[in-house]
Amino acid sequence: MLQQTTVATVTPRYAAFLRRFPTLAALARASEEDVLAAWSGLGYYARARNLRLAAREIRRVHGGRLPRDPEVLRTLPGFGRYTAAAVASLAYGARVPAADANVARVLSRLHALRAAAGSSAHAKEVLARSTALLARGRPGDVTAALMDLGQLVCKPRRPACDACPLETHCEARRRGAAGSFPRPRARPETRRACVAAACAVRGGRALLVRGDDVLLRGLWQFPAAEGRSPQDAARRLRRALAPLGLELERGAVPGLTRHTMVHRRLEIRVYPARAASRNPTFETPDPKSVRWFSAKRLAVAAIPTLTRRVARAAGFLAEPSRG
Repeated sequence: MLQQTTVATVTPRYAAFLRRFPTLAALARASEEDVLAAWSGLGYYARARNLRLAAREIRRVHGGRLPRDPEVLRTLPGFGRYTAAAVASLAYGARVPAADANVARVLSRLHALRAAAGSSAHAKEVLARSTALLARGRPGDVTAALMDLGQLVCKPRRPACDACPLETHCEARRRGAAGSFPRPRARPETRRACVAAACAVRGGRALLVRGDDVLLRGLWQFPAAEGRSPQDAARRLRRALAPLGLELERGAVPGLTRHTMVHRRLEIRVYPARAASRNPTFETPDPKSVRWFSAKRLAVAAIPTLTRRVARAAGFLAEPSRG
């Protein structure tokens, strides 16, 4: 959960996830939709899909026990070099370096590493530096301590250098440039995208379709289309609604919302929709890919943050309380 997501966001969700899936066996038995629903709002949903697949493989191949060997762990779905090393180190005491963003930041400042964050040269040097620090008795404690130091003291912005136990050893601090390390990598330019979405309501329930794109596969979303302009997006949406037996209500003023997804800033216009004249009974195709949701059911469904924002812009869900 902490990959690409902050501790503040994860903390309450982690406990709830464990209550819903308290064991590997429970997670392995669960449907993908149930796991995605429990993950809803955390983003990067491939993590949830891979976590479930890993649990199923652990049950099938490893007798229900999490492997201890980092190389074996790397064969599990979603387990890259870092995740395998972190589990082996923190759970089993293996003497392998596990450098997350916090560890990389601490070591970058401690040694004033010149390579840009995210580069292969930077990753190689961070792993070499962290390996040199690992104790032979309880190496996982060193990894955990560096993670905590980066999270609580050696923060990305305004690091609390005066409270750092490594202050006198820190080369970046000696230079008065702690905030300049690690050196940032060039970020892709954020691209603006125009999206039109449709909200069709029948008997207090809104129609959603199951996503099939890479990022949101298996998650429920409002019918939508992307275009070069708001008008182009609306035209594409009308064509996308035809197979669903829907059409946009004429003359309706759309709701507006925004959402950033990876390096795309979506500007979304949400139009009310209705049954097309040839489909007066609101019949829809395959229920596995199209489903009607009440507001109550939508609150616990496998939906991304984008779907919640569209639902609020359409007036189908109330805005969250700020008090």
